[in-house]
Amino acid sequence: MSHHRDIWAAALELTDRGVDFVMITVIGAAGSTPRDPGAAMIWRPGAGFIGTVGGGQFEQLVLDAAEAHYQQRTSGTEHYTLGADADQCCGGTMDVFFEYVGPRRTVVLFGAGHVAFEVARLLEAAPVRTVVVDDRAEWNTEARFPRAQRVHDWAGGVAACRERKDETLACVMTCSHDTDFDLLREILQDPPAFVGLIGSRSKRACLFGRLVASGLDEDVVKRVHCPIGVGDTGKAPALVAVSIAAQILMEVRRGDAGR
Repeated sequence: MSHHRDIWAAALELTDRGVDFVMITVIGAAGSTPRDPGAAMIWRPGAGFIGTVGGGQFEQLVLDAAEAHYQQRTSGTEHYTLGADADQCCGGTMDVFFEYVGPRRTVVLFGAGHVAFEVARLLEAAPVRTVVVDDRAEWNTEARFPRAQRVHDWAGGVAACRERKDETLACVMTCSHDTDFDLLREILQDPPAFVGLIGSRSKRACLFGRLVASGLDEDVVKRVHCPIGVGDTGKAPALVAVSIAAQILMEVRRGDAGR
């Protein structure tokens, strides 16, 4: 059991770090084999492997298959006859499942207010990493955001948007229009894949005008989604969050399909 815990702990750590890899699991074994069903290992390019499913020539065949699945971003099952395929005297057969695990998208929520609280809660079930950014310690707490990474300075949040910007979605929803403006000016210098802004159409017109007047390219500013969300789902924070979370998840799905 310790082996399984170690492998899955490593997989979770890699996923949290935004690293893609191939998970390799023995799902069937007959006859004399070096490992039983459930044995697992992880392979990723440039970093080798973690764990083992048997060693020897058989494991080299498995690693070659893992590399192929990684290159093609696919998952699937391979059947091995140890004597014929791997020249091993064990003589048994093994079925191995390969699963490409892509990096999770990162959603950076600027603001820890009522709507952000509800959005973060809705995203807990989604395959995304959520980062909540707010310098108000009494709002940006572990109790309110138990499943999210929390950042307590705006500059740190902007930096988070640039760690893996092609895999990142930024949502600006602070308690201050001036803070929203300052954040957008910074974010749009090197924008992530998606930038959304909470607010009305009048807020869009006002802030977009100020951003262009500050020297930002108008085409870049126009790519900000405002009002963020898929449409009017109500004014209560929990209902606004439904609209915003829906657009975030649609963007994540669209990005995954493109990738």
